[in-house]
Amino acid sequence: MSELITIATPLSPATVALIESLIAGVHTDIDPIKILLTPAQSKGLYKVAAIRTSEIGAIKTKLMMAHSECIPSSFTMAQFNALIQEGTDSNSLEAMFLALAAICGAHGEIVQNNLMFFALQCLDNARMIGKTNAVIETIVAEITDEFFKKAAASKKYATVYSIGPGASITITGVTTRKMFTNSGNTILSFLKVGALVSETITVNPGSGILVTAGWTKIVVTNVSTLSEGQFSVFVNS
Repeated sequence: MSELITIATPLSPATVALIESLIAGVHTDIDPIKILLTPAQSKGLYKVAAIRTSEIGAIKTKLMMAHSECIPSSFTMAQFNALIQEGTDSNSLEAMFLALAAICGAHGEIVQNNLMFFALQCLDNARMIGKTNAVIETIVAEITDEFFKKAAASKKYATVYSIGPGASITITGVTTRKMFTNSGNTILSFLKVGALVSETITVNPGSGILVTAGWTKIVVTNVSTLSEGQFSVFVNS
């Protein structure tokens, strides 16, 4: 049963301004590492999941370290090890930022819960008053028709989203075990908020995948830094 939740530390405008200034400072350090890819490069990126990471490790141990003659002249072992460390650091930093985003997202969910709680209290009062007030009764009927009846019908259809180049958006209330469809022309990825970076799911243009059970809040990222993406996912009203 839904309830009003106490917010011990509200997110005040002053706190928001402070956090925004800190984020702007972090951007100064992070923006230079951003890599702009062409559409062809984005489409051709290797998708290195856990199994491919193990493959890289096996090649390093069994071939590069044991049989150095297999290493091509295009790179050195030092370069290879540096890339391994850079990949580890990138994932670690992403996990840190996702953890912070999860805190902000969870706070926002509670705030929205409280807003809805108060709004529905008002609607319940209006229903009672509407029994003797025709004007309020009409307004209640309009709100019911516009939101509650349509909400029930909308659950049958997926919601379509657009996402800018290199952008990420958070979606709450995702219906799991239903299809996430990449209806655009860019590669997209999505991850449950709070999950491990290694669990990230990549969806190529024109394909789709069932959303994993429990993934009701996800972060969707457009891998392309040049083109806008589009996708659809089922969302609970």
